[in-house]
Amino acid sequence: MKELLQLLKPYRKRLSLVALVDAFGMMASLLMPFVMSEIVEKGIAGESLTAVWKYAAIMLLLAILSAAGNLISVKLNTSVSARFTSELCQRTFEKINSLSYSDYSRIGPSGLLTRATDDIWNVEGAVTSLPYTLFTVPILFIGSTVLAFLADHVLAAVFMLSIPPVLILVLIIMRPLYDMWDKSDKYVDLQNKIVRERLSGLRVVRAFNNEKREHGRAKFATEEMSKYMIRANTRGGMVDPVAMLLLNLATVAVVYFSSIRADGGTLHSTGDVIAVLQYIALISSALINISWTLAWLPKVKVSIRRINEIHTMNDEETLSDEKSLLPEGYDIEIRDLSFIYPDTKEAVLRNVSITVREGENIALIGGTGSGKTTLIRLLTGLFEPTEGEIILGGRNYRQIKKADIRSRFSVAMQKAQIFEGTLRDNIKTGDPNATDEEIREALRISKMEDFLNSHEEGLDYLLVGMGQNVSGGQRQRLNMARTVIKNADVYVFDDSFSALDLLTESEIRENYRERLAGKSRIVSTQRISTAMSADRIYVLDGGRIIGEGTHDSLMISCPIYREIAESQLGRRGKEDSYEK
Repeated sequence: MKELLQLLKPYRKRLSLVALVDAFGMMASLLMPFVMSEIVEKGIAGESLTAVWKYAAIMLLLAILSAAGNLISVKLNTSVSARFTSELCQRTFEKINSLSYSDYSRIGPSGLLTRATDDIWNVEGAVTSLPYTLFTVPILFIGSTVLAFLADHVLAAVFMLSIPPVLILVLIIMRPLYDMWDKSDKYVDLQNKIVRERLSGLRVVRAFNNEKREHGRAKFATEEMSKYMIRANTRGGMVDPVAMLLLNLATVAVVYFSSIRADGGTLHSTGDVIAVLQYIALISSALINISWTLAWLPKVKVSIRRINEIHTMNDEETLSDEKSLLPEGYDIEIRDLSFIYPDTKEAVLRNVSITVREGENIALIGGTGSGKTTLIRLLTGLFEPTEGEIILGGRNYRQIKKADIRSRFSVAMQKAQIFEGTLRDNIKTGDPNATDEEIREALRISKMEDFLNSHEEGLDYLLVGMGQNVSGGQRQRLNMARTVIKNADVYVFDDSFSALDLLTESEIRENYRERLAGKSRIVSTQRISTAMSADRIYVLDGGRIIGEGTHDSLMISCPIYREIAESQLGRRGKEDSYEK
């Protein structure tokens, strides 16, 4: 609750106004039982129709004031909670987009999704009920108690004896709820993750006939989630009936003692009994609300903690003053770099050292799992090295802001991400200020000119999410067009030619050689044909550099490189290299 109140600080004036209006309506409600007792005593018992009409009119006015106060407070409260939720969603989304890749990966997209939706929805419910719980309920409870004692202190005392047992039982019921909701939410995250994996890897699952295994994983997550969720809801649902049972028993006790006192002649008046019973109904309403809030509080507390996990993470630009040095040039030196992914023990990269001079064309080659993509993630600042260092323009990466590092790079990542929107919008993610002429030129040199001309919409052609209306090769070429349109110092292509035929790849590489003349290029690939033209090739295997040099020198000095070349080019590739 403390965290929630911190988030609500900017809204305290609006919430105070809601509480004030609500309190005004509640005051009117508190006076109604008193007026009702006056109708009974002075109107009915006194046989005065004038008194009945008089107090009935007062009661009607109080009812109108109470209803008006409630309507206005609900409208104001809804406006505040909607604005708060909107701003919280925006802040959470902005924070998620500022997280480092390692922090993003630690929670995962499934966990971030549930925090940004379901958990925020739970907090919105808490904010909506907050003014009523913190201000109206205490006024209702205290006011009704005081007025009940003024009406008949004996009957009020009889009822008040039931309150401690109600609160004790509620507290006993709610004790394990926090752990139950916490575990339930963890399995919601897991279930979301499994569903996302199944949807993205549906073809692979079917190809390897692993549907049964995936069904089992989803079933386990769903059953565990439902187990804790049902337990929590069942236990929380016990609060209202238990509280109502005890409070109704207390009401019966009040009526019973009223009859005893009436027989004994110690009862002051029938009107006071009616007033006390109405005040007891108001007190019961307040206690039920308190009980419900206590039962719901663990769920809200879990949601606030989960949202707070995101907001308390350090974003990528949380740097001290001394960590703001700009690189001088764009020579790159990777020195004895090793890296272990979070929550794993085995190093993905070990003692890697690479040098990229200004204007050089460097190739990284190796099989799947050799560490090429991880090296590029480190190079672009998505992760921090476990050991070793990366030097850009004479500055250690730890001395440079991530935004300054990435301003020097333009990267075509291994997975060609296509967003829902027009062709123009997708290419402009590389350079938001690019003109239509520049976009067409980027598409031309990426061999997408025919695709552009084949659609009447041109640059307004609509791409669906994940690029489902284009082929794999077209997705890669769109991704590369987005990369080359940015004016950067270093261009990185992470296995970006894998879906292209050799002729198309050759033409694109020739276009890029002209377009990016004088710029550094780093190409990660599994193809010998892609690596052959590089100024220097680094061969990775098992996270280590096992070879360095040109194609010809590696054919002689590196058995693994020679094996890859012979498997892709045949014996002719080896003979050609010797002849050269």
